Amino acid sequence: MFHKKSLSAFTLCIASMGYFLPRKVVNANSSSSTFNVKSGGSSSSSTRKKSLTMDTISDKLIKMEYAVRGPVVNAAEEIIDELRNSDGKTDIYPFDHVTLANIGNPHAVGQKALTWPRQVLALCDLPDECGIDHPQADLLFPRDAIRRAREIKANLGVAGTGAYSHSKGARCFREDIAAFLEKRDGGVTADDDNIFLTNGASNGISLVLQALIADNKSGVMVPIPQYPFYSATITLLGGQFVGYYLDESKNWDLNIQTLKEAYLKAQQDGITVKGLVLINPGNPTGNFSSLSYYLHLHLFLY
Repeated sequence: MFHKKSLSAFTLCIASMGYFLPRKVVNANSSSSTFNVKSGGSSSSSTRKKSLTMDTISDKLIKMEYAVRGPVVNAAEEIIDELRNSDGKTDIYPFDHVTLANIGNPHAVGQKALTWPRQVLALCDLPDECGIDHPQADLLFPRDAIRRAREIKANLGVAGTGAYSHSKGARCFREDIAAFLEKRDGGVTADDDNIFLTNGASNGISLVLQALIADNKSGVMVPIPQYPFYSATITLLGGQFVGYYLDESKNWDLNIQTLKEAYLKAQQDGITVKGLVLINPGNPTGNFSSLSYYLHLHLFLY
């Protein structure tokens, strides 16, 4: 829906080209609309089809399936609505509420928020005189939270937390991550220029898949059971989903033979495998991959 000012600007833009917005639209819910158009002083009647319908949207979007938001969740939402509108009746279902477990959303099922990060965020967002420089800040916030917020604000500068940052993420955070990785990996140097901060894991996965999938023959190997974001995004991007089954009898560990068979089958089908997804801990299986998993994977890849 256009804002009034936007609509006025849009009208002015169309009028400047010798055209005017439709005087009257009929059958607004149908796939086409009839309207009168003035052009160069003359009137004409024209029928224009809607540009966004189920027949015109991307076929990749139609094929895409995302089980996390599928029929089970839809049914649960309907039950929630029934319970909400039950007018106090208790005999509709043998329960009085529904807990949605379709996504990893711990706060929705009662997990308490992590206090310290929220304290730091609050101090970063507050004006200095109300936060880090407030005379009673020590009574309201822990000293380590104040110290960290002061470091962040100094690095972000006058832009603060509300401005756009570098597309890779603010350098001060990338430097912190690089330092952590170097310490974790026993002195192996990490370059902060090679670190990209994203808006959650899904955004990072999407960016990598966009780079990998160049055509409809580009394939990505994904473990099954899998987090359905992978299959949905691969389909949306027009790539090929190449699944390899984990071994349930071995706590969902890797079966190297199954992996090889899936790869060879993809090759026979003319698919160029561009990447392989490793999920650890497993999602949705929850397993931790064994050392042999990584050894077999290393031999397979190299």
